Amino acid sequence: MTSPAGQPDQDRRKTGTCMDIHRRSSCRLLAGVLVAGSLVAGGAHAATKSATPAAAAAPAQVAPVFDMAPLPVTTGQLAQFILTSTGQVSGLLLADGTQVFCPRELGDSLPAIVRPGEQVSISGLKGAARPIVRAYAVTGPRGRRIADVRVEGAAIPYDSPSIGPDVPVDGIILAPLYDMQGKVQGVIMRDHSIVYVGETNAARLAGWLKPGATLHAIGTGVSGERGTAINAREIGPDVNQAIHVEPADAPPPGAFPGSAGYDVIPGAASAE
Repeated sequence: MTSPAGQPDQDRRKTGTCMDIHRRSSCRLLAGVLVAGSLVAGGAHAATKSATPAAAAAPAQVAPVFDMAPLPVTTGQLAQFILTSTGQVSGLLLADGTQVFCPRELGDSLPAIVRPGEQVSISGLKGAARPIVRAYAVTGPRGRRIADVRVEGAAIPYDSPSIGPDVPVDGIILAPLYDMQGKVQGVIMRDHSIVYVGETNAARLAGWLKPGATLHAIGTGVSGERGTAINAREIGPDVNQAIHVEPADAPPPGAFPGSAGYDVIPGAASAE
């Protein structure tokens, strides 16, 4: 039997034990609340960090300044891209022979919205006497549309003279190659190659540059997945009749800019 004198000690021990258990439970509960709060805050912070780059990665598209709805619309099947001798896309050749030309910014985006063999729609000005279109907007078969939004006064990209290995072209001429002003600059071959000779040479060699005629040409340019395009340095009905011509992208006669003789005026008296 437990003596009455020891009862208060036992009660104190029991009371102390209960208080310890209560304090430990309260501490565990408080720690749990703090951890949960930290996880929620950390998750929200991580979500905010991951959402920020996604929003920044989608810049707003520049809207055209002018309403292009009144422009004539030309539709057709894309036969090939028209390339420059440095490989940039300067336009489209449609299956009906229409040549579509556009500025550099528009041309660079064309392969992303349409491929050869697909239908394309062009909003632009049609040539009065040539099968050409100056494109201001192009819509591909999947509904993607690109438009000419170049800022007025922006620098116009300039093609430096093409350099690289010689690329030969041999075959039959499909059509004359025009520029955006409707002037003949060369020819398009039946195998989709592009041969540039320049306006002056095109007029001088008009007898050789007729559709259906055979042609041999060689010059610097590109040949790849999108096609072949060269600035002809030698040209003729065949290799035996080929003559030398000044390439279409040849620099003007005289000293190069920055050279010692660039500022010298021929015939002027030299300074003492």
